[in-house]
Amino acid sequence: MKIEDSAGGGYGAKVDDEHRLHTFSVVETEDKHINKEGKQWSAYFTTTPTGAGDYFFYLKNTGAADLAISDIRIMGAATDTITYEWVSGTPTYSAGADVAPIARNGGSSKIPSATIKKDTNTTGLTSQGVIFFERFDTANKRYKLSTTSNIIIPQGSAIAFKAETGTSLITCIVSLTSLDS
Repeated sequence: MKIEDSAGGGYGAKVDDEHRLHTFSVVETEDKHINKEGKQWSAYFTTTPTGAGDYFFYLKNTGAADLAISDIRIMGAATDTITYEWVSGTPTYSAGADVAPIARNGGSSKIPSATIKKDTNTTGLTSQGVIFFERFDTANKRYKLSTTSNIIIPQGSAIAFKAETGTSLITCIVSLTSLDS
C-alpha cells in the first residue's frame, strides 16, 4: 500500500503487509534536542556535612514543569554512603547557600524554577524513601549515578542527599532537565 500526500505533489509513504511504515530519517537524541532548547543545566557544588545523617543538598521543584535528574557525579574525601531521598517538610539550613544551575547551552539564559541549596546540615526534612544510594569505597574517586529513566521531580516535590557518616568534603554535580513541552 502507498499513502499519497493530499496536495498531489508525488510524496508518499510505503506501508508493508505487517502495517509498518517505511521511512528514512535523521535522528537526533532527546537530550541533544532538549539542550538546544536551553532546558538542561549542571548544578555543581562542594560542601562538608557536619556529621552523620546530615542532609547536604536540597532541590525542590517550584515551577509548573516537571524536572528530571539524569545523572549525578559525586566524590567524597573519605569513605561514606550517600542516599538520594524523596523528602517533605520545610528545610532549615545551618550554612545553606544557593547552588546556581549553569546552562549546558551557552546561548541560553533560561533557568529552572527550583530551590537548589547546598548545606552542612539541613534539618526539618522527613524522608519519604530512598531512591538510590552511592557507596564511596575509595576516597577522592568520582562515582556516577546514571539512570535512563531519570529521577522525575514533579511540581512541589523535593529531593535531598544525605551522608551516612559525614564530616568530609563532598564534591558533586547534578544534571538537571526541564521536561516542559
